[in-house]
Parts: sequence; structure tokens; C-alpha cells
Amino acid sequence: MQKVLISVSTISLLAALASTAQAADGLISFNGDISSETCTISAANGTNDGTVTLPIVSATALASPAATAGATQFAITLSSCPQPFKKAAAWFEAGSNVDSTTGRLINTGTASNVDVALYNINSNSPINIGQGSGFGASGASFDIINDGAILNYRASYYAKAAVTAGTVIASVNYTVQYE
Repeated sequence: MQKVLISVSTISLLAALASTAQAADGLISFNGDISSETCTISAANGTNDGTVTLPIVSATALASPAATAGATQFAITLSSCPQPFKKAAAWFEAGSNVDSTTGRLINTGTASNVDVALYNINSNSPINIGQGSGFGASGASFDIINDGAILNYRASYYAKAAVTAGTVIASVNYTVQYE
């Protein structure tokens, strides 16, 4: 009986200590805005969905690792933006079509050892797709002027090793963010 009382007392003491060990150090609150109106979007001269056609290049132009070729500019055009918006940026989203290590788009076509890389056209720096967070994490933010903006980017072939000839097919989901 005495062993049971000691065990119950020990368990009660440990339970009391465990609850104090989990005390909160602070509180983080989250605030945001959901808008019923956004800008009208046209991607790569299309609707919300667009196609960027990279030029045909020789496999020899992509014979060594990290070689790039076929640089092609594309734009996401915004129009009819509501009044409170001052800046916009595209967020290129992670997914099964993005290499989570390199941040490049995975080729699902028949060419081998090649990805598609996206670049911030203003700084010429590669966009590590799906990495980072916050407004403009996928590249630069762009001013909305006269109810519109043009978000310019560049895509190119990127050699992982010596590339073999074939088709290149890649895609990425994106979301336009506003400030």
C-alpha cells in the first residue's frame, strides 16, 4: 500500500512538472487581407495560363554542366488593378515539377540532362523556385502604375550534364502577390 502511495505521489509530481515545462514563451498572431478583386492576368501572351517557347538550340551548346542556352524573356502582364495595390510579384510555386534542391523546372520531355531555369530579368539572378517566403521571394517586385504592371522574367535551358537531343517540356504554377 505504501509503495502505491509513493508511486501515485511520484506520478502526480512528474505530471505537475511536465505541465510547467510546456509553458508558452509568447504569442505570434497572423494578420492578412483577402481581396475580392485582383488584377486581370495575362501570362506569356495568353490568359492566366501561357506558353513560353524556347528556341531550338544545339545539344553541343549544352555540352557541359551548368551551361545555359536559349534565353527567352516572358512576361506576366497585369491590368485593371484595383486602387489599393501598389506593387506586384509572381510567386513560382514548388511542386513535383520543380527540383527542390536546385529550384529549377524538371524536364519531362525526351531530352536528357536538361532543366529549365527561371531568372529575375532585373538582376539576371536565378530564381530558386519554391524557396524563400514572403512578398517577392521568387524575384523582384514590380510597381503597379496606371492600374497595371508588367512582370518580366527570363527562362533558359540549363545543362545538368552533357545534354542529349530531344524535347523539353516543363511547367510551373504561379501566384501573383500584391502589396
